Amino acid sequence: MSGSLISDLSTGYRQVEEVLSDRERAELARARDPSMRSRSQRGRSLLALVQLYRVGPRQLWAPVLLDLFAPAMLRRLQRLRAEPPVMVEEDIRQQLVLELLHAVATMPLPSNPGHLKAALLQRANQGVRRKLAREHSRQRSQRSYDAMVEERS
Repeated sequence: MSGSLISDLSTGYRQVEEVLSDRERAELARARDPSMRSRSQRGRSLLALVQLYRVGPRQLWAPVLLDLFAPAMLRRLQRLRAEPPVMVEEDIRQQLVLELLHAVATMPLPSNPGHLKAALLQRANQGVRRKLAREHSRQRSQRSYDAMVEERS
C-alpha cells in the first residue's frame, strides 16, 4: 500500500463499488449510518457484511469492509509504534489490514452483534501488537558483530 491508508482503501472500495447490488449497498449504508438508534442495528448490518465476506468472493468484500473500518483503523494506527528497521509504519498498516481480514474470516462471532466491530478491531490490534512485541524482543536479543568479536578477544 503506497500512499495513505485512507486513499488506498477508498481506491479499493471505488473499484468494487459498482459491482455491488442495491441490497448490498443498502446493507453497507446501514452499517455506516451513525444515526441508527442502536449499535445493535449497525452491528447486525456489519454481521451481514462479514457473512458475505466469508462466503465470498473475498476480493469483492475485503475493500468494502476495509473502507467501512478505515476511520477506526486510523485511530488504532496512531497508537501502534514502529520497530525499525524491520517494522516501519507501512508494515504496521499492512499488518493491521491483514489481521483485520483474518479476524473477519476466522473469528468466532460474538452473540451480540453490537460488539462485533469492537471485537474485530481488538483481535486485529492484538495480532499487530504481538508481532511488534516479538520484533522488539528479537531486536533486544541481538548483538552487534563488533560486540561479538570483542567478547572473543
